[in-house]
Formats: sequence, structure tokens, C-alpha cells
Amino acid sequence: MLDTRIEHLLLGMLGIILLGTVGYVVIEDVGWFDAFYMTAITLATVGFEEVWEMSDMGHLWTVFVMFTGIGTFFLIAGHIAQQAVDLKRYRRFRMAKQVKKLHDHFILCGYGRVGQSIAKELISAGATFVVIEKDEEKIDRMMHEDLVFIEGDATHDDILIQAGIESAKTLIGVLKDDQDNLFLTLSARSLKKNLFILTRATSPSSIAKMSRAGADKVINPSEAAGIKLARQAMAPGVVEFIELIMNRGNLDLTLETISIKNNSRAVGKSMIDLEVRKNFNIIITAVEQISGEANFNPDPNYKFEANDKLIALGTVENLDRFEDMCKSVI
Repeated sequence: MLDTRIEHLLLGMLGIILLGTVGYVVIEDVGWFDAFYMTAITLATVGFEEVWEMSDMGHLWTVFVMFTGIGTFFLIAGHIAQQAVDLKRYRRFRMAKQVKKLHDHFILCGYGRVGQSIAKELISAGATFVVIEKDEEKIDRMMHEDLVFIEGDATHDDILIQAGIESAKTLIGVLKDDQDNLFLTLSARSLKKNLFILTRATSPSSIAKMSRAGADKVINPSEAAGIKLARQAMAPGVVEFIELIMNRGNLDLTLETISIKNNSRAVGKSMIDLEVRKNFNIIITAVEQISGEANFNPDPNYKFEANDKLIALGTVENLDRFEDMCKSVI
């Protein structure tokens, strides 16, 4: 929608065209079409010859029409540019307000094909997230999709801070090239030590660099696709079942990672002590200890320790109740 001032100026330009035409008819005593044509080429400054032999008064009128029209044109251009700047400022202000409301959210850096797929999965899972992108075309797409986003370079600290990195739980880096993802990892890790950083590496040689830079998990898309295809070929039923759970499908089940916090009620307790099946109706499929050791199908008598990560299967409601218990302090 145009600003009221721009609308008034556009009406003013139409008024100048009408006034110029009437002026030529009155001063030069010419036909309406010739007068309109002379006004048009004067305002357009195309430099065509005069339509008729013009008097001195006609020349003065031409100068008046020319400068009035050009002045009005520059006023319109200036207001349009100002409106574009104001719209951009408003967009940034509105997004900043939305980001401030986020907590324990995901930061998705890059909205290319991979980024768009990740965004769809996050939306499907009901996760809160903000996208960082600098490409205007992709920004327009996100506006139409009503996504929360920050416009800028994700490798810059100030942009990450605007995206709420201090309160985020996970950062996903899928920028164009490995160098950008490496700089992003370094910046993110320096801003928040306990942030989970998942990033993409297109070159196998970049995986070790990104891990040293602070990435918790580095994915090579080609390698991941190859592994998935191999697993699909060898055990299609298992892969399809896991995907059905992860995509929720028609099942009210999901797999979640739940961390045992320090001083949690769960610390020092076993699944039997907590009566996990009876009280929460979930299945704990694996426990990853702080040492990195993974215990699949853990013993029911295993005593949970602080910072253990549990892989649990159940309904969203039951998993949320169990996670609240794991977070609660004695």
C-alpha cells in the first residue's frame, strides 16, 4: 500500500500534466493533443523538437512545466525510498520483538534447499525457531511463509545475538559453503559454551575442523544420504518404522532426548525406583553418559547420573511430564 504522501504527489504529477496541457492551449492556441504531447515530452525530458513554433511566453511555460515536473518526480522517488527504508526498519523491529519471546529455541542459519527442509520438520514437530538469512529472495519467501527470521550474515556475532543465541538450545548451520559454516561455529561457540551446534560439511576434510571449532555434530549430506539408502536397502521395515515415529505420522509417538539435570529428582534413581512405565508410560531405549558411553536397552536397575542423556519413546504428553520430573530439583 502506498503512503498517503506518495499518493498526493502522484495526484500532483497528474495535475501538472493537466495544467501544462491547459497552459499550452491558452498561451499558444494549439490543439489539445499537441498541447498534451508537448507537456509529455517536456516532463520526460526526451529532447524531441518543438511541435510548433513557440513564442517566448511558451518557452517560459515549458521551463516552468519542466522544473515543476522534475521536482515532483524526485520528491516521489525520495518518498518511495524512505517508505522502503521505514518498511525494512519496521520488519526488523517486529522480528526483534518476536525473537525476544523465544526461549530454548532453534536457530537455523541458512534458508536454502536444506534449510527449507529443516524448517518444515521443525514446524511439523511444533518447535520454535528463528531463521538467519541475508538473501533478499529467500527473505521474501519467508515473509510469505510467516516465519520468524533475522536478516543478516549468520557469521557475525551481532546477528547471532539478535537471534537470541543466549536463550537458544540448538544452532543448525547450513550456510552455502564450509568456510562460512566454520566461522559460524566459531562465533556461536564463543557466544555460548553450552549451545548444541549441528552443522553441515560438504567436504570430508572440513568435518574435523568444524569439530575442533566447537561443533557438537557435523553432518556430510552425501555421506548421510548414502548411509540412509544402505539402511533402507538392508532393513526397510525398521527404517520406515523409525521415520514413521519421527514424522509422527498417524501415531501419537515420538522419540526425544531428555537430559538429567544436576540435583534432579531422578539422580541416583533407577527406572524401577521411578516406576517409569507405570507413572509415565514411556520406554527408555538408551542412556548416553557424560563420558560418551552409550548404553542401549539399559538395565532397569541402572542408577541415573547427572548429565545423562536418555533416548525415550512415548507420547508427547508423557515425555513432557517425564522431562519436567528430570528437570525438577530435589
